Amino acid sequence: MEKVDKIFEAALQLFTTKGFHGTPTSEIAKVAGVANGTLFHYFKTKEDLVNNLYLHVKNEMVDESVTGIEKIESLQLKMEYLWSKSIHWAMINPQKIFFIQQYMYSPYITTNTQEEVDIIKEVYINLIKEGIEKNEIENVPVDLVYIMATQQLFGIIQYLVMNPEKYHSTEFMNTAFNSFYRMFRKE
Repeated sequence: MEKVDKIFEAALQLFTTKGFHGTPTSEIAKVAGVANGTLFHYFKTKEDLVNNLYLHVKNEMVDESVTGIEKIESLQLKMEYLWSKSIHWAMINPQKIFFIQQYMYSPYITTNTQEEVDIIKEVYINLIKEGIEKNEIENVPVDLVYIMATQQLFGIIQYLVMNPEKYHSTEFMNTAFNSFYRMFRKE
């Protein structure tokens, strides 16, 4: 495992259990098995580490959820695919999804990082725009739909983490997706 990956793994574990302020960089370095100077070789500050970790985790989630979507024609099936793949990724990476939720509105996330996240989320934004253009999604501000969809997705993930047996119920998952999709679908 690369040193950066070890640092990311240690920081993820510590930030999600002890928080940003409760986690000194010396502890991150110790858990990662690297020298404190090595950590600062890769990341200038703890804030720099948080931002890089956030982008790393967001990219991983998006890459996992969009791989293969280009083969799907129907807008509803594309949305269901993204929804299902995002939930699957979150269920096998609960610490990462908690980190995303913990830091997505954090003051530690810089403007530059937020701009990079805006690029990462383009696939979702473009899907929403496609739905509006095809008159399949209500014509409301795209960023509103994105925020509502993201929050609903985090809500179902939180519910499934607390009730993991529901994740394995096809009936429940179909009902949950249909409820999710009805929020945006144009009647």
